[in-house]
Order: sequence, then C-alpha cells, then structure tokens
Amino acid sequence: MKDGVEVTNEGPIYGREAIEKHYADLFQKVHFSNHLDTPDQTSPHAICTDGNTVWENGEWSVTYQVKGRDPAQGKGYYSLIAVREDGVLKKRLFTWNITPPPPAPAETK
Repeated sequence: MKDGVEVTNEGPIYGREAIEKHYADLFQKVHFSNHLDTPDQTSPHAICTDGNTVWENGEWSVTYQVKGRDPAQGKGYYSLIAVREDGVLKKRLFTWNITPPPPAPAETK
C-alpha cells in the first residue's frame, strides 16, 4: 500500500505512512464497534478469465462514538475490486457511501 490513496471528505491522503497516521489520529477520537459488511447475495463476481480479479458490492453498518458524545449508527453501501495475490484477495479499489446522506448545509445569505 506504499502507493495507496485514501480519499476522505477533507481530500486525498497519499502513501502508507500518511494513511496510517490518519487512522491513528481518527482512532484516538472515535471508537468503532459492531461493524458488519453484508455482500450482495450474488457477490463476488469474477471479472477476469483467470478468476483472480473480482468485484463485490453490498451493505455495511457500524456503531461509532466520538469522544464525549452518544453512540451513533452509520450505514450505507459499498463496492470493491480485489485481486488474488498469493491466495489472498487484496482490495485494489474500494468505494462506499452513507445512507441517508447527511443533510445539506443551511444556505447563508
């Protein structure tokens, strides 16, 4: 993942070291629990003839708690593309959303 990119709501984060720091900082502020991924009933789908590349989609949910606040629920949908390396499927592209989407900011005059 040395050349990985994590796309966040604050912009992209480049490289393993920066991504690890992002998550270390996040986990100091937020506790995650009850994380559940539920793949679509027909996932994963082979997308190459050699069977080493697949795409998957499904639903996710999680409980999270920001320090000093009550726990909250998050949920949404995801999709991913993974490639088999040494018998292990490794994610190469991962996207997700949050449903319902957060409310739009109030317009200012």
